[in-house]
Amino acid sequence: MVSPNEEYSYECAVNIEDLVKLSDVMVEHSLGPNGGLVYCMDYLEKNIDWLEAKLEPLLKDHYLLFDFPGQVELFFLHSNAKNVIMKLIKKLNLRLTAVHLIDAHLCSDPGKYISALLLSLSTMLHLELPHINVLSKIDLIESYGKLAFNLDFYTDVQDLSHLQYHLDQDPRSAKYRKLTKELCEVIENFSLVSFSTLDIQDKESVGNLVKLIDKCNGYIFTGIEGSAVEFSKIAVGAVDWDYYRVAAVQEKYMKDDENIDDNE
Repeated sequence: MVSPNEEYSYECAVNIEDLVKLSDVMVEHSLGPNGGLVYCMDYLEKNIDWLEAKLEPLLKDHYLLFDFPGQVELFFLHSNAKNVIMKLIKKLNLRLTAVHLIDAHLCSDPGKYISALLLSLSTMLHLELPHINVLSKIDLIESYGKLAFNLDFYTDVQDLSHLQYHLDQDPRSAKYRKLTKELCEVIENFSLVSFSTLDIQDKESVGNLVKLIDKCNGYIFTGIEGSAVEFSKIAVGAVDWDYYRVAAVQEKYMKDDENIDDNE
């Protein structure tokens, strides 16, 4: 695993802090954490040979997980992270998928959900990789309140006009509501964003996300021995897959509520 974090509960094979350390950069250049991370990513890009040398011994029989910081500046305001990824793909012939994590509880607030959609769309367009958006911490999805719709409304990004009623109740200005409506139209015009779900404590949930990643980047079709999932295990009926992806997740983590809107 490759990680830039200062604290983690796993042993990583490559630690970016061996090359550049955020806390040192912040002190030396009088930068905040966001500016410091941009500097670190720029430094990594300029020293990409260091990372390539660290990764080359791991290429055979290893499943690589790159743990990037969550700061959005790195993924659609600056090109350094994208440049690093593209150089690794070209030089090491990696088969990568971007997995973008969004906290599931944001679905309980229409404004925050739309912001998450816009961020997901921007990241997809910027990185230009096989891409999976994930509602993470799905076990906490209703920790900030009941959802207005069934889970599939949020995972499949169905007709966002259904959110308009809830946005109209928002005490903020008419300009805010108008802007939000127009952002919804932008998201729907691209028609690219959808979500899978993840409960990191649930092995089945993690396993199904791994299967989806392997399918997304074509890894399961390469015939590589020891692939994370066999094609025969992926090629399940659409009904069964949709049941697991949405209905079973809703049954497990969302309380029954007769007042949930019907978004069919």
